[in-house]
Amino acid sequence: MSVPQRDESEGPWNRPPPPRAPVFNTMPPAVLLLAFAIVGAALAGQVLPDFQGWLFNAAVFVSAERGASLPKQPLGPIAPLVLHVFIHFSLGHIAMNLAVLVAAGRAVGERLGHGWLGSVGFFFLFFACAVTGAAMETLFHQGPPVPMGGASTAVSGLIAGAGWVRGGWRGMAQLALPWIAINLLIGVAGDLMPISIGWLAHIGGTLGGMILTPLVIAVFAEDEA
Repeated sequence: MSVPQRDESEGPWNRPPPPRAPVFNTMPPAVLLLAFAIVGAALAGQVLPDFQGWLFNAAVFVSAERGASLPKQPLGPIAPLVLHVFIHFSLGHIAMNLAVLVAAGRAVGERLGHGWLGSVGFFFLFFACAVTGAAMETLFHQGPPVPMGGASTAVSGLIAGAGWVRGGWRGMAQLALPWIAINLLIGVAGDLMPISIGWLAHIGGTLGGMILTPLVIAVFAEDEA
């Protein structure tokens, strides 16, 4: 008796897997815009030294005790509270902040949605956390003035936000509290650290994310399902 042969060229077992969507097609637009802006500012500074000097003076956040004499900045003392996210001091500094922006920011951005309302909410959360981080540094900084920059204030808030998206208050605590603890250890280590790290600014940004994320999602999320 002959046994019918199965044609291996047909059937669901031989179908190619569906193509995966490119990662940038699924990334929230606000995350992509911020990432390109951070990289663009760094590249422009390398090509245009005069612009680099102006941007540094205008955007760097000077952390100092209250009453300390601060340098005059081209855009005034308020702009650096927001613009310091575009100032980075090394390629590694940019890479670390971009990695957190893409990972944590993607989770928050997906929850808010890809439309204009969700994007506005994401921008608001990002820059509000930058401001709360800078404010924390201003309130509690001790010692001589220190220039500070980097998106770590804002992405610290996104860490808390990603935790909220993952599991509400419990999920937020699981991500935010260890990050706060790490920065407290950095603060205790103090001068033992090989480079200056704005641990107070990180904590301030994280606290901003913990407070603001539920409110931002309630107001700006495009799909509450």
